[in-house]
Amino acid sequence: MSFNTKALASIALALLVCAPAHADVAGNVHLARRVFLEKMATGGGRLDQIYAPNFVAHAASRDYNLEQDNAATQSWRMAMPDLKVTVERTVAEHDLVAVHWRAVGTNTVAAGGMPGDGARLGFEGMTLFRFAAGRIVEEWSVVDIATLRQELLPPAPGEHPGG
Repeated sequence: MSFNTKALASIALALLVCAPAHADVAGNVHLARRVFLEKMATGGGRLDQIYAPNFVAHAASRDYNLEQDNAATQSWRMAMPDLKVTVERTVAEHDLVAVHWRAVGTNTVAAGGMPGDGARLGFEGMTLFRFAAGRIVEEWSVVDIATLRQELLPPAPGEHPGG
């Protein structure tokens, strides 16, 4: 069996030209982490490097644009000025990155639906990002609101704070 070198080269070139562009998975993971370590934790970061102009965050009852999404995280930082955010783990495939994150802070300011009573709060969530052209175009998040609400409730008579 003999191989035609020109035919093989033509097939290889056709496969390269016709193959879909592969997502930069490592770059997407890096950007997804920046959302939590910069934007959520400090309010910093170059959002134009992270988000596409047509970004949309999907929630159970409605969708949010970037400005509305930023306002939500800003209210958490306002309520907990010492907010610390960690990325616990990431999973990525093609144009999707899932992030399991944790936030901890002291609620010293009444904001974001929190009373500002000095309680130490900790909650976590998971966010799935979809990327296109190296920017986040969509987001779906689930936050452990049940735990957060439990921490915000005053202890029952005779119960020690924190359970």
